[in-house]
Amino acid sequence: MTKGEANLAFALLTYYAKKFEDRYGKKPNINKYKEKWAASSILEDFEFDNAKLIIDYYFTLSKEGHPLSWLFNNFEKLKESVDSNEQDKILRAERRAQTMKLREEWLNGNA
Repeated sequence: MTKGEANLAFALLTYYAKKFEDRYGKKPNINKYKEKWAASSILEDFEFDNAKLIIDYYFTLSKEGHPLSWLFNNFEKLKESVDSNEQDKILRAERRAQTMKLREEWLNGNA
């Protein structure tokens, strides 16, 4: 692991710790030197910004205690869920626009 990769792994763990503290009002008990390897592995598969988005999403879930190990073990599933939610938002926006267009046509007597 290069120094830059280690720094990114520590930054990801720090980001998780800040989100945890915001949610629970206390700092999580993390061995950063041990967990940096898991964080580095995550960063090999996901870009740093995407990993932060997934952590943000993780803390919107009602997972009791939001354990770091669960996050690392289910990162891929969380990514799929984030992507699915994003696709759903896009699809819903398109359908709302279509519905508004049809409604306006109907109200104007053009249907």
